[in-house]
Amino acid sequence: MQSYQEQEVSLYRLLQLSAASPDYIQVKPKGFKAILQSTVEFLEANNIQAHLLVKLPTGSVWNEDILRYGQGLASPYRVFRFLRLEADLTAIAGSASEVIVPLNEAWRGDYFVVVQSEVFTAMVVAHRLQPLSATAAAEGREGQGDADDDDGLAQIDETLTARSSYLSVCCSVNPDLVSTVVRAIHHPIGQGVAGGDIDGDVAELVRQGPQPSATPAYLTLVDRWLNWQLKRQEHLRQSASTYRRQALSTASLSSQNEVLMTTLRLKDDFLNTVGQELRTPLTTIKTALTLLDSPHLKPPQRQRYMEMISHECDRQSALISGVLNLLQVETSLDQTQPTPLSLAETVPPVVSTYQPLAAEKGVALAYTIPRQLPLVSCPESWLRQIMILLLNNSLKYTASGGRVWVTARRANDCAEIEVRDTGIGISQVDLPRIFDHFYRGRNLPPDTAEGAGLGLSIVQQLLLYCGGTIVARSQPEEGTTMVVRLPIHHRQP
Repeated sequence: MQSYQEQEVSLYRLLQLSAASPDYIQVKPKGFKAILQSTVEFLEANNIQAHLLVKLPTGSVWNEDILRYGQGLASPYRVFRFLRLEADLTAIAGSASEVIVPLNEAWRGDYFVVVQSEVFTAMVVAHRLQPLSATAAAEGREGQGDADDDDGLAQIDETLTARSSYLSVCCSVNPDLVSTVVRAIHHPIGQGVAGGDIDGDVAELVRQGPQPSATPAYLTLVDRWLNWQLKRQEHLRQSASTYRRQALSTASLSSQNEVLMTTLRLKDDFLNTVGQELRTPLTTIKTALTLLDSPHLKPPQRQRYMEMISHECDRQSALISGVLNLLQVETSLDQTQPTPLSLAETVPPVVSTYQPLAAEKGVALAYTIPRQLPLVSCPESWLRQIMILLLNNSLKYTASGGRVWVTARRANDCAEIEVRDTGIGISQVDLPRIFDHFYRGRNLPPDTAEGAGLGLSIVQQLLLYCGGTIVARSQPEEGTTMVVRLPIHHRQP
């Protein structure tokens, strides 16, 4: 093979032509920076004194690790930095062990850090990847900023982002391979350096390069190098895992925040509705009291105004009781746990409680609850309240001579309780709104107290928290059917 000086090829091409033909990996500039940082930290952690042959972008962020290591070097070890003579040295100035070496033009696009000592040798060689069409535009741009790199490497060559932001990187601790690179590098060192001559012993050490040797000390450092890289990979894996957890936590917090904001908006809407509902009876009562003061008021009108006041007082009382019941339900949600419950033991006693009221109104009330039904998962107090509210509605909207009956059956993985009546029914327009807060049905039978419109809202909320659902089916003048579905309780093994 021809000598390096005769070929005048880049280090990247030189290594490709070598017998070892090492593997390259493609990394982003920040990845290359991490490899360099790891290499210098390994030298510092193991107190290895070595010559460094360095060609890097001139930005301070790229050279901070090299400068720190160079400040701890003892004679005769040096940092040989390869630069264009017109390059800005302010970013790398400050180390007494620095030796500036004129840049070989064939190395444009190459970066390297070569570690050379009697006990250990290593190298990191990189070559920037870019299309040929960008080469001409890249001339004379070494040392410029990289605005695209997202980890703050602001001083990397602009050519790295002109068309490509990747570098092809080779790392090795093979003494033969490192010797190949050092022999290629020693030529400009042997010809002299900017600002003076190099001591003969140092030049000879750099020229000869590390001697391939499998001594125990060298192999120990190689083992440490491998373990160092493994530890770094594990650290990166743990960091990535931590970042993923943090990202998931952030997403979860964002979702929780959205749910919280929605809940707060719903609370605000609820409070506004409560205020309006409470204000309406008070306005009516105040108007009626004003009219009662009139000296010209006739007895029938006075009686009508008194009945109006009484009706509105009952309405306001129902509103307050309904709101308190709803708040009590929300308060008990976290304190009550679903338990296995028998429908045959819970539903009939509630229905029996309403049979005297149904008889007084002339409504037939009956139930059919098979005893062989499986247990359901629901607190007993919740189911009792659900049945009370549904029976109360059915009896309220069913005229004398009508029927209300309660049945239960199993349906796949749930149990269904059906409360059916022959009442006035609900129009298809109003049916989707019956579970809204403060919704009250129209065409209330005469002499029936108006409720708060919260009964079905409470039923739906109780079922929601025990994993159940409710479905309403109705036609005007044909009655209403409410179907409650409760999850079956599965015993733990």
